[in-house]
Amino acid sequence: MAKIFLTPDEHTALWNDFRKGNREAFARIYEVFSADLYRYGFNLVRNKQMVEDGLHELFLHLHAHKGNLGATDNIRYYLFRAMRRRLLDTLSRTRKYESEELGFEQAHFIVESFESQFIEEQARIQQQQLIRSELNKLPRRQKEILYLIYMNGLSYEEASSVMDISMKTVYNTVNVALGSLRKYFRTAAELEGVLG
Repeated sequence: MAKIFLTPDEHTALWNDFRKGNREAFARIYEVFSADLYRYGFNLVRNKQMVEDGLHELFLHLHAHKGNLGATDNIRYYLFRAMRRRLLDTLSRTRKYESEELGFEQAHFIVESFESQFIEEQARIQQQQLIRSELNKLPRRQKEILYLIYMNGLSYEEASSVMDISMKTVYNTVNVALGSLRKYFRTAAELEGVLG
């Protein structure tokens, strides 16, 4: 199943329906966003049980407090921010991990099976594996920011808020990460030209 991206108006309408107690809206929010939240959470903490518990607790909290929740035109951003905070709070309470031991150090960008179905040519598969391999070599913070912005459609401002870092840090980190990737692929293309 392909990732679903809603327009800001669709986000607003769905969220407002949920806040008014519409069960179908709550189920739709879970259906559309829970898998992405789980992947993001697992990339952060690498603890399946903690992520499952955090996701379960998040949706229970949302349901119990739906009438008091603020408005949003980007549910994905709202939920990613809430999930990250919930997991970091759990980590700080359990003191099992130091902040620098958060995931994304071991995170791997993966191409899901529904995406793989669309890749038909062998050359394209190899190119995608190469890109993934290079993304996985990036430092933890760079991977997390690229994951939020490019794989989940959050804005730079939203990524900044989710990660609780400055906009300048987000822009600089993205520029450094993309610069590293460009440099690698330029070198690879030059080698390909020499060897090909």
